[in-house]
Amino acid sequence: MFALLISCGVVIAIAAAVALGWYREHQRQIWLERNFPPISDDEFMARCPPGTNRDVALKVRRIIAEQLGYPYERIHPTSRFEEGDLLG
Repeated sequence: MFALLISCGVVIAIAAAVALGWYREHQRQIWLERNFPPISDDEFMARCPPGTNRDVALKVRRIIAEQLGYPYERIHPTSRFEEGDLLG
């Protein structure tokens, strides 16, 4: 009986951890939607400092999106890396 109670407790703890992970990811998506609306490559370049090389800037944007798992359209020139998150 004791082993059954422990097993149920473990299952509940795992379910809670999964739910918490889903909730955090959902909150992250809401934050991204609010703070980093999708922008085109042309809009991205318009926000870059004058003289920025288009090919290099867009390649860096693509690499950041791929490596961090962020949507490409939501990477802005003002984005910063802080505390493990991409911030503007």
